[in-house]
Amino acid sequence: MKTNSILSIKDTTVIKAIGILLIICHNFLHWIAPMLGENEFSYNKEFSNNFINSLKSNPLNFLQDILAFAGHYGLQLFIFISGYGLTVRYASTIINYKSFVRTRITKLYPVFTIALLGLFVYKFIIFRVEFNSDVIVDFILRYSLLANLVPKQVFVLNGPFWFYSMIVQLYLLFPLLLNIQKKKTVFLAAIAFLALVTVFVYNKQLSSINFSLFYNFVGHLPVFIFGIIYAFKYKIINKHLKWFSVISVLVLILSMYNMYFWYLSNLAFLILFLLVYLYFKKFQFPKPLTRFVLFTGGLSYYIFAVHGFLRAPWIGFANKSDSHINHYLYLLVFIIVTYLVAIITREIERCYFSIVTKYKLRKSNTNNSP
Repeated sequence: MKTNSILSIKDTTVIKAIGILLIICHNFLHWIAPMLGENEFSYNKEFSNNFINSLKSNPLNFLQDILAFAGHYGLQLFIFISGYGLTVRYASTIINYKSFVRTRITKLYPVFTIALLGLFVYKFIIFRVEFNSDVIVDFILRYSLLANLVPKQVFVLNGPFWFYSMIVQLYLLFPLLLNIQKKKTVFLAAIAFLALVTVFVYNKQLSSINFSLFYNFVGHLPVFIFGIIYAFKYKIINKHLKWFSVISVLVLILSMYNMYFWYLSNLAFLILFLLVYLYFKKFQFPKPLTRFVLFTGGLSYYIFAVHGFLRAPWIGFANKSDSHINHYLYLLVFIIVTYLVAIITREIERCYFSIVTKYKLRKSNTNNSP
């Protein structure tokens, strides 16, 4: 079964760029006063009220408020692109499960390892944070990708790292989900619906013990599955995208006031984003902006890996200032530092794979020699 991709590699790169810029701005600004809170893993009406009241009382600070409160939706773009991209790549092949998982893990762990080592140097050597046996356990728990399964441990060491555990869970499920899609789309949609029902029924109770279903694959399965379905059914979906988007706007508005609509907000955001993106992609943008966006999308994997621990000390400096302009200046410094460290991380990864490739080639030549 084949799929003709509507989103090109350039499109997915641009979407990654938008996603990572939303994420890093959110992960910085939501720690800057006034800290509004955000409904990312569980719903709290107080956070919604904080956001609305802040917009009313200080409308000139709307950009910081929007990014701090809702910038986390950028993560949904990565989840969607993961499901979509994997489907486009593997739709016409028979997946060898072990080979598939090994390939995904092999791609993930080098950068994850470099990021963890960078975190260790940055936090415990440069900034001299106390290092003890508990921290060692935290490193092991995070590196094993099991932290998401332990209540109160999902954000140990570095908050954004929770994503690695969750995305690997989705990778483990992908071959099964793709096979179901090849047989019948309605069966795959039923799984997404079942995931939503599970969230509706259990997430509030589990969140009370710090074990939100959005820490793991269940909460993000509908968006991931939508990416798979979109790769096959984009013509049908796009035909009705305007009507879906009207519903999505209503869902996003109601999600501010009601927990059950909030459970649908990730999918609603994604559908609305697709409508806007497909409209604006028709336009010609300035070449410098296009180059920057494509560069950012290509670097997004590395930016995500290192940006979390690089927020120090810039958040502290920003919170000592009452000027919103200074908040944005420190955000800019943080972004520049993050880009530089991400580039270094990418080069270290390239060196690693170059060494591995040379070793395998040398080993192969040795084995084949008479």
